[in-house]
Amino acid sequence: MVQYLSITPRRACDDAPADEDGETRSLRVGLVAYNWEADTSLALWNLINYARRDDLVAEHVRFDQHCAATPKTAAAEKDELFRVLDWVHEHGFDVVGFSCYIWNIKFVNRLAQAIKELWPHITVVYGGQQIRGFYVPQVFERERCVDICVVNEAEITFQRLLRHLVVGSPALSRIPGLAYWAAVDDADTLYRFDGTGVLPSGFAYHETGNAELVDNLDAIPSPYLADARLPVGGAFLYEASRGCPYSCSFCIWGESKGVREYPMDRVREELTTILRHQPSHIMFCDGTFNMRKARAAEILGILNDHLRDGRVRPFSLLLELKLELIDDALAAILDELVRLNPLVTVEFGMQSATQEAAELMRRPFKEDKYRAAWARLTPKLQSSAVIDCIYGLPGDGVAQFKTTVDFAYSLAPHRMQCFRLSILPGSEFERQADAHDIKFAREPDHMVHQTAWLSLREMAWLETFGFAVADLYHFHGTTIRCLLGLPGAAVMRFSDLVTEFVDWAGRDRVMATSYNGHAPDGRWRAINLSTLFENFTFDELLPRISASDPELLDKLAELIRYETRMGRIAIEGLPPAPRSNGGPVLHAELMRSRYDLPSFIIANRGRTEVDIADLRTADTHIALTVKAGHQDVRVPVSYRISERTADLLDRLRGQPAAPAVSRRAIDRLVDVGLLA
Repeated sequence: MVQYLSITPRRACDDAPADEDGETRSLRVGLVAYNWEADTSLALWNLINYARRDDLVAEHVRFDQHCAATPKTAAAEKDELFRVLDWVHEHGFDVVGFSCYIWNIKFVNRLAQAIKELWPHITVVYGGQQIRGFYVPQVFERERCVDICVVNEAEITFQRLLRHLVVGSPALSRIPGLAYWAAVDDADTLYRFDGTGVLPSGFAYHETGNAELVDNLDAIPSPYLADARLPVGGAFLYEASRGCPYSCSFCIWGESKGVREYPMDRVREELTTILRHQPSHIMFCDGTFNMRKARAAEILGILNDHLRDGRVRPFSLLLELKLELIDDALAAILDELVRLNPLVTVEFGMQSATQEAAELMRRPFKEDKYRAAWARLTPKLQSSAVIDCIYGLPGDGVAQFKTTVDFAYSLAPHRMQCFRLSILPGSEFERQADAHDIKFAREPDHMVHQTAWLSLREMAWLETFGFAVADLYHFHGTTIRCLLGLPGAAVMRFSDLVTEFVDWAGRDRVMATSYNGHAPDGRWRAINLSTLFENFTFDELLPRISASDPELLDKLAELIRYETRMGRIAIEGLPPAPRSNGGPVLHAELMRSRYDLPSFIIANRGRTEVDIADLRTADTHIALTVKAGHQDVRVPVSYRISERTADLLDRLRGQPAAPAVSRRAIDRLVDVGLLA
């Protein structure tokens, strides 16, 4: 938690911002952010730093922050609720503000309601990307726990709101970018909700027009170069620009005033500061990071420089890029990045490969151009790439989404992700919902139930299909390539195989495999289909396509066994090893196989069909370990090891004391993560 201190806060029992004689009073403000993967909140830092540019705010407002991961279980929600309520009580806040996103708004609403029930005098303020479009009036009409919403980009609006709360001016109605419940005949008479959930007569919803946005982003004091204490080993969100040049109908990035960039000198200094703190995770949250290819290459070059000379250790890094904008120079920079840092994920939002959907979502798609752009990526870069697909888009039915999935499969990326369309508040699809007969949830996650192209039943089937596509491709991709390479499957497409699996297993069995936990980079959406898939392969698919050769079946069984163990480690990690006598501790599982599985898998990356007969018979020793990232993210890793090393690891596992072995050998095994 980062705290900014000013002067003594005003008394919590006071309702008015100033004394009766008009003298200025102090204000104590608590800001809360629940991120998905970050330890810190860039949004809150920017709000505070910009607000404090105003001398009156700097002198009379004290800020405190609470930033945490969004609780993901009922027990975690309960613990977090009491933790924050105790924090609010301890600090005696006059104002509590929340940074609201689609992934945290349900819990934020619950927390805000509790605050209003306990302390009705506290002014509750909402801001963030969720506070747009249809959801803003809904906050007041349904939740009845929020006093003021800051709509769209918030720095200027929030600064002016704080001035109003301290000295009464400017008037609320003269601060663009606000929404609140006000007297029908006086837009400056704010109604503060009292925790009873009652909407009083004589008051109504009011908006003050479009927010004023910051033209020069350098006017926002840097949160990384100021007095904030950055966490060592923490996770960071970083933006090098705001806005997006595109106006995709499902997105809100293009709704702001074009693209604004932070000066490159500032970006370099800020990233250098972050890297000096040995981050565990960095996510660039630019709308289109590689909109300007040369600038993107320069920014990524900063990371490469630090990784190349060892100033920073490899860290989890997420980049969301537009594939068609990658040229050869940027591809070379990216290739070096993934070679220096194996924890890099490059994500491409293809969304749909069909023309009607592409046209309706205002995201042009040309298959030949997309394939040509993919071909510019090196094999190493392709093997680190994730392709996103959306089902439920206007223009796409079941057949069209299968076309999208098959196109993505034909590129052989590292992973495929399938998401059901959410109608984001403020997006073009929100405004076009009636035109496309889109029925969607008004409550978060705002997921689509049906469209003019998809019935409710078809949407339910596609959700099962999408789960299966992502999980099976990620964790049984090599087996699937081998199955599609069999003579009896010559006319079968990837989507056909997954369709058969889903129809054989049934929706209940697929959806019931949900893992009771959260592993963001483990099982996709934390599901585990390995046992079902193995049964389907041997009991249903192989007999139907007349694949009965004993050696072939044995090789497939061993391959599935290997992939299943890797998937289990991604979810559960490794079992704890007993530590004794201060010696090295095993941090791996051992697998002995009749086949050289690691070499076979590596040799066939980037292919869509593989001949299982090429799997070479060779007694092979494999060590399976896991690299831990931020928030228990687990990345499974396997090594082909010698028989001597396997025996050493076996003895370490079975004996209380380490066997006699050279320090050099121990250090090498520690370096690769097999010993701790």
